[in-house]
Amino acid sequence: MKVLMWMGGNFDRRTPSEHLLVAIVQALYADGHTVHIIQKDTGGSLPKLPSELVELGVTTDCIPCQLASKGNFIARYLVELRYVWKCRRLIKKYRDYDAVFNQSSNVAGFMTFVVKHNMPKARLTYNVQDIFPENAAYIGSVKGIVYKILSAEQRYAYRHADQIITISEDMKELLIEKGADSQKTKVVYNWSYTDSLYRYEDVYSEKIAKFLSAGKFNVVYAGNIGTMQNVDVVVETAKLMQDEEDIHFHIFGDGMYKERLQHEAERLSNISFWPMQPSELAPSIYAMADVNVIPLAPNIYRTALPSKTATCIACQKPIIFCFGNQSKFGRWIAQMPGYYLTESDQPQNLGKAIKTVKESNVTVCSDKLFLHFLNSKNSKEYARLVVGDKK
Repeated sequence: MKVLMWMGGNFDRRTPSEHLLVAIVQALYADGHTVHIIQKDTGGSLPKLPSELVELGVTTDCIPCQLASKGNFIARYLVELRYVWKCRRLIKKYRDYDAVFNQSSNVAGFMTFVVKHNMPKARLTYNVQDIFPENAAYIGSVKGIVYKILSAEQRYAYRHADQIITISEDMKELLIEKGADSQKTKVVYNWSYTDSLYRYEDVYSEKIAKFLSAGKFNVVYAGNIGTMQNVDVVVETAKLMQDEEDIHFHIFGDGMYKERLQHEAERLSNISFWPMQPSELAPSIYAMADVNVIPLAPNIYRTALPSKTATCIACQKPIIFCFGNQSKFGRWIAQMPGYYLTESDQPQNLGKAIKTVKESNVTVCSDKLFLHFLNSKNSKEYARLVVGDKK
């Protein structure tokens, strides 16, 4: 089969989805299919295609596309619309393709319309990595008539896709509420970079060791510092735990809220802020922490599952998920030793969980859990769902 992957993003800059998309394409080729990619050209410094895809013979069209500030919702939306408009005629070249794979986009409804209008016989798979505009609505960025219009556009994509793949049971539940067919909506968890668990000695990094506090219990958050992550709860917990002299908090990353949080924490001696580290050092950060914290703003667990989750699990260190006690994913994973669930915005509960981890000295064994997050298994499932029953 010939598969068209119409990306909402690009390969010329680092993204959390890069290794996922590469693995999906590799799995499709392993099953005898071919892939052509339509993507944005944002002027980034990286090659238009990763070397792994070039070696397979993957081809690509790159559409010049400007970047918009992450904090400017309107500008970003208009950029997405212009990208779809530029692609509409190009899509016609591939009307003989058998399947189309689209990943999350704020303009998914328009992308779906273009595909269905120009490639009516192709099987369309919509991969929902985050649910828009619900994610924006939960943090108060979108409301009223604007929300209704944006939501209607996304629902068009849900209704007309032949297959929907999402990444958590919480997200599947919300998609069904918004009109997705439960029989066509499947959950496949995102994966890490390899099928192997990380051993501390394999990923130990002197560079990361310099950041961590010798002789302290190191609580780590690493990732984006934005509206969805609610890193505020980590800072507020540090404020409550100033008397716990053997506990130190570390925040690795950048984002629109970092400067504000640094200002709030400037008088705290038990918290340190560090720059975002290269992605290849992510396993070192997670494995060298005493406990990792993965927070989300209230209700955001229904619209997203942080991309770092699989890699954190592979590092076999305790994890506290500040998702909210209603999260199906959170309740499932908290049944296993070393994994804990708290509310999104209750620093007192996060502090209690940190003390529990410290005092219990729990040994995390991720062998069985990690089977749900295997690269080889899950990328192969993507390939199967993308092509469906067609040969």
